[in-house]
Amino acid sequence: MFVRLGTVRVLICDDEQDIRLLYRSAFQQFGVDVVVARNGDECVRVAEDDHPDMVVLDLMMPIRDGFSTLAELHGRWPSTAVYIVSAFASPENFMRSRALGAKACYDKIDFLGRIPDLIGQHGTAA
Repeated sequence: MFVRLGTVRVLICDDEQDIRLLYRSAFQQFGVDVVVARNGDECVRVAEDDHPDMVVLDLMMPIRDGFSTLAELHGRWPSTAVYIVSAFASPENFMRSRALGAKACYDKIDFLGRIPDLIGQHGTAA
């Protein structure tokens, strides 16, 4: 049985190792519990095992892209907030992401500064 201890749990899914490390470090500075995935298939497996409160999901990844991953995450765990963070920020990509269940969409350039607000929306980290 999974037991939550009061800490916000975030799953970061991006195919770029440097981005995963950067986001992980930024979230951990606020006491957030972070797990990572390198592609969409891995993201779904980690979500199944770790029950994140939020997922930070890249759109353009090898093996399985963010669109199909988002659709599965939203279908299986509709209460988990999925935030799209992409270098391919376009109105079309973000509209499609919102239609598939993304809570919000951000350009990678702007995302780091939004982390404190996102954590605040999902509860206080321990």
